[in-house]
Amino acid sequence: MKPMLVAVALLSAVPATLVSAPAFAQPETIAANRPLFDAEGKRVGTIDRIADQKWVKVIYKDAFVTIGWDTLSVKDGKVTTTLTRKEIGRLRS
Repeated sequence: MKPMLVAVALLSAVPATLVSAPAFAQPETIAANRPLFDAEGKRVGTIDRIADQKWVKVIYKDAFVTIGWDTLSVKDGKVTTTLTRKEIGRLRS
């Protein structure tokens, strides 16, 4: 019976904000597997890797491209870069 009381006490200590957040909510953050859009709002590719807010690796035209973190932002729920497609194409390895 005592383990049950401990479990109830622990659950009641959880903040309401953690419990009430819907499971399907998408945080507006830069994360892997999210699409990346260029300066004109067109989809460039998918973010594959992130390095400690320094850069992201994006799959662009079947190649990895490294894009600097300082060019990224989240606008209207979309991860966007200030670079154009032409500039991103020049970054290909």
